[in-house]
Amino acid sequence: MDSSRAAEKDGQENNSEECPNTQDEEQMESPCYDLNQPKLDEPEESRQSCSSGNSSPYSPTNASNSSEPFEPDPPSNTSPISHSHKSPAESSPRSESVEDMPEWQETETYKGDLGLYSPGSFPWEDESDGEDMNEETMDCRAVSREDRHFVCPSTLRKLLAGTTKKAMIEEDDEDFGTPEVLCRQSLSLVYSTIDENYPEGTLQLLSDLLQPGYYPPRDITSHLLHGILLDLQSPHHLCVQAFKLLMRSQRHHMVDKNTVPWDWELLTSVMTDEEHTHRHRCDVVRMFLEYIVQTLEDDFRAKCSTSSLHHSIAKGTLSCDQQFPRVREVIKWLFSAIMKSTEHGKGRETTQEREYMRMVSCLQRMLSLALEVDCSPALTSAKLSQELFHMLISNVPLRAHRMLLLESLQSKLLRCKLLEHLLDYACPVKISLPMSLSLLLHFLKHCTVAPDPTDGTEKWLKWEELVHLLWMLLLSYNKAMKGYLCNSLTEPRGRVGMSVYKPDDRVSRPAVQEAVEAFMSRSQADLDQALPLHVEESLTYLQDHLLDVCQC
Repeated sequence: MDSSRAAEKDGQENNSEECPNTQDEEQMESPCYDLNQPKLDEPEESRQSCSSGNSSPYSPTNASNSSEPFEPDPPSNTSPISHSHKSPAESSPRSESVEDMPEWQETETYKGDLGLYSPGSFPWEDESDGEDMNEETMDCRAVSREDRHFVCPSTLRKLLAGTTKKAMIEEDDEDFGTPEVLCRQSLSLVYSTIDENYPEGTLQLLSDLLQPGYYPPRDITSHLLHGILLDLQSPHHLCVQAFKLLMRSQRHHMVDKNTVPWDWELLTSVMTDEEHTHRHRCDVVRMFLEYIVQTLEDDFRAKCSTSSLHHSIAKGTLSCDQQFPRVREVIKWLFSAIMKSTEHGKGRETTQEREYMRMVSCLQRMLSLALEVDCSPALTSAKLSQELFHMLISNVPLRAHRMLLLESLQSKLLRCKLLEHLLDYACPVKISLPMSLSLLLHFLKHCTVAPDPTDGTEKWLKWEELVHLLWMLLLSYNKAMKGYLCNSLTEPRGRVGMSVYKPDDRVSRPAVQEAVEAFMSRSQADLDQALPLHVEESLTYLQDHLLDVCQC
């Protein structure tokens, strides 16, 4: 009896000793469920052991203890992919993807869902504090530097072969097969929201329905363009969403001249409206232009690959042989956008001026299509350069206007032709020479550029502009000497790297030195002093480059 009582007493003591241990283990495990709020009364060792044993793969502990710690690349002003320092409000993934993206890549970002990317930034996107980062973004940041610098061999081969990013994306989209139009049954709710004038519902439903392999019918695309994007009552965020859906639809299924939802009359009505800044906002006009240019370029590439450019949209709208008055309208719109993009000068660029700069880029892309669509770029460039030249001298633009026009031209051949006209106009001594290195030396020896109204007392600026124009002419002509610039895109381009020299391209070293000395003497006589050091240095580089190509 006594022995049984003793055994029972020992068992109770053992149970009392095990319960505190169990409670201690629960207290040690509890911080694992809430790593961000550890209890202050626990030992540091228990918190560390628990954190190391049960933390998620995206926890800060794992990131700091990994074998290859994440080290952000230092900002660099020389790297084309570097980013400047930004405040936390500006460092959200959405704002970086829109603001730091090169222009040529912007249309590729519109393929995402409505909430991912936008061609314009919203106030609530700029105020992100970084807490909305998803696991995928954190996982990308947690990879090692070796993984981030890894290049896929197949992708590298495609890039070296000249395949563009857009072409690679389109190649991936081919896995979905031939795209199909969305059936009316699946669009029944979309039509209901259109009848009820509920654009928010229309955009949301279409965002869910538009997937790779499917595209909306023409009436839906026309409603996105006419009923939402160009609607004067549509708020900004709805216009942006409609624009993104239009670009997604264009990527899933390129329109042709039979299904295109816009026409030249619509484009003219928007662009020629003198009060379009009050009726249509600049950003809406820019988005409309970007969509038009995208449809033109996609259809042009598709028809060019099948040798049927005569059936393309660009042939019916931008042909210099058949529709040159329309091309002249594009040039007028281009000059208007250039004027408005430089109204406040340097250092005071506004949001509206940035939109006009993007319009300049779109209109220059349209000129590039006009140059190629007739399959005779040599003849077409002569027409376009004459029209651009007459527009320049008739409007008497500032130096900023001239330089923006020349630098934004995408065709080196067209730039070379236009520079030849401008320098011949500024040269008092005329000579009957075709474009050649001999003509360039003649311009260097005799040309004088008129002063700009904004120069003030800095008379040397016109000589700096002249050196810049000569440099641009030389570089453009070097490209034009490669005969493929004068060939159509539909023609085979063999021997691309060979330059075609003419007899007038044979210049001698004494002729180069004589032209440079004449330039120096004329500038010093005009300024009563030597040129600034950076202008003289640029002239020296020009002389060295000309001496390198001397053949006698």
